[in-house]
Amino acid sequence: MSSTKPTAMLWCFCVLAVAQVWVPLSMIARREATLRKGAAYKFLTRPVDPYDAFRGRFVRLNFESTQANTTNSAAFSRRQVVYVGVEVGTNGYAELGEATTTRPSEGDYLRTHVTYRRNTQNGQIRVELPFDRFYMNEADAPEAERQVRRAGRRETRSAYALVRVRAGMAVLEDLYIEDKPILEFMKQASEE
Repeated sequence: MSSTKPTAMLWCFCVLAVAQVWVPLSMIARREATLRKGAAYKFLTRPVDPYDAFRGRFVRLNFESTQANTTNSAAFSRRQVVYVGVEVGTNGYAELGEATTTRPSEGDYLRTHVTYRRNTQNGQIRVELPFDRFYMNEADAPEAERQVRRAGRRETRSAYALVRVRAGMAVLEDLYIEDKPILEFMKQASEE
């Protein structure tokens, strides 16, 4: 009986060790699969530049499109999980479609949360976009934030986040100004 106890403990240890490796690897694999196979959408931005003591400097992004249509906004509650369709609008940028409580059977969608709803029978709800931070080198982040803010104020320049969407997951690939990646745009701006 004493030999079964160490064998059972060894099996438990092995299962826990495998789980500790499998969980982070599956999260990384899902993110990478989204970057490789996900549909690309351009989300127009309105940035703010905060600092995170643990992860460093980043460009905090606010987006033009955070409203989703509903047939009955009163049926939704704050922080509720919703699925929101994503499509390319007539201007070439991402637009949010209808929010539902069930996963869509076709098309691209985001799994997200309700942040605000109006107390009306139909209308819109505001949702949280799961890609509101763009991390970058601490030395470059303040200048990137200035450039994105400047681009957002001018009608001739556009600032947007290129986001890959696949099976409800969204990964922010890069930040763009005038269709150039932010680091390339900053390098070109410093040379002028």
